[in-house]
Amino acid sequence: MLFGPAQSFTIWEPFVAGVLKANAQAQEACGMVAGEWQAFVAHRLQEDMDFVQRLAGSRTPEQFLAAHTVFWQKATQDYSKEFTTISKLLGRATSKVTQGSQAAPVEVSKEEWHWQRAAA
Repeated sequence: MLFGPAQSFTIWEPFVAGVLKANAQAQEACGMVAGEWQAFVAHRLQEDMDFVQRLAGSRTPEQFLAAHTVFWQKATQDYSKEFTTISKLLGRATSKVTQGSQAAPVEVSKEEWHWQRAAA
């Protein structure tokens, strides 16, 4: 039994709808992650510039060591917090994309298209 174009489209329609919905949600999630990362990088660049100024103003080895210690402790805390934040964003995004891609085929398969109504 051969399928015509209408039957072939009907068979693949739920799959295509799921992919399109998942793609839109994935793009939204990528935008959120990119925005978060961009804000973090801007913050860290400011911290780096402040560090260079503190080093330039150091007059003794103790001041130089203290500037390094403070800088690396702050960097460690900042990066740790950022990786946790991005991991949470990615986890939520993955869940959202998965749910959306699973729900879309069901929603589409319930719909009746105009050419199906006309054929009936």
